Amino acid sequence: MEFQKVIKEREILDLPSFITSIFFEKFQKSIEIFEKLYIKNKRWIITYSGGKDSTALVVLALYMKELHGDIDLNITYSDTLMEIPQMSTVAYGFLDAMEKRYPAKVKIVKPEIEDTFWVRMIGRGYPPPGPRFRWCTPKMKIKPSRKLHEDSGLFITGLRIGESQQRDIRLKSSCLNGGANECGSDVWVNQKGIDVAAPIIHWSAEEVWYFLMMPARKVIPETQYVIDLYGNTSMRFGCWMCTVVMRDKTMISFAKAGNPVITKLLEFREWIQEEKLKPENRYIRKDGRKGRLNKKFRITILEKLLSLEKDVGLELITDPEIERCEVLLRSSRYEGY
Repeated sequence: MEFQKVIKEREILDLPSFITSIFFEKFQKSIEIFEKLYIKNKRWIITYSGGKDSTALVVLALYMKELHGDIDLNITYSDTLMEIPQMSTVAYGFLDAMEKRYPAKVKIVKPEIEDTFWVRMIGRGYPPPGPRFRWCTPKMKIKPSRKLHEDSGLFITGLRIGESQQRDIRLKSSCLNGGANECGSDVWVNQKGIDVAAPIIHWSAEEVWYFLMMPARKVIPETQYVIDLYGNTSMRFGCWMCTVVMRDKTMISFAKAGNPVITKLLEFREWIQEEKLKPENRYIRKDGRKGRLNKKFRITILEKLLSLEKDVGLELITDPEIERCEVLLRSSRYEGY
């Protein structure tokens, strides 16, 4: 993979001319970080989401694999069962190509039945995730991946400074706090037995796009899947029911483009967001604060979800999830706050 040569060609496409020279320095820095990681641990677990950053990370990891054939390269995709349909299709297509044509082991993990979005919300009454109670990521993404790899190896992520103000605060804290979840640059942390690193933390969004559209696409043509999906935009890969963000720009963009399925999914998400705030849909704690979603509201959610599933022609909740939700709804286990 002739990354060095391709980058030095300075073919800019439609991106600003200053990016090439600046990016070359950042590319070299990332390679230096990878070399340090290689010395530390040769078993790499690349956490792949399907987005531009993790796609760039996979390509870089393949480059390192070419330099060091003894790297045990694993690409892990956490399918939450809630991924935005178009983006899930692209992610699976890219992973299929990685498994068939490149020297990497691809693993797809899914949350355990008790940890799925619908079982936790409909079955157990968890309020939809938010910035202060983000239960989804640890249970639906991190836990399955760690269990698969038995906390063995070096977990490498495509996290970057500049993605959002909240994430920047968390990342900066991580580099100062050895017990934090995430860290980057050439600093790594040990979190409950695993190492976590982010070698492209210093890249800008424009530089990620330059890398994908120029050197990455030339040596790994399958990066075109991601480029074609959302081009040079700020779309995010994630769950269609994501309630952590106030406004889901990706879903809104698809809806405005005239996608009827996404429009209906977005409407359902917004209905949940509005209804969760109403006191009549929640158990109320002794101190007056809202607690779990009450049983009546959870039954309504399940009914509307099943109706939506038929309307859009997609599986939005699996049969095992439905069965588990119905069992929990029949019990008195999660009644009350």
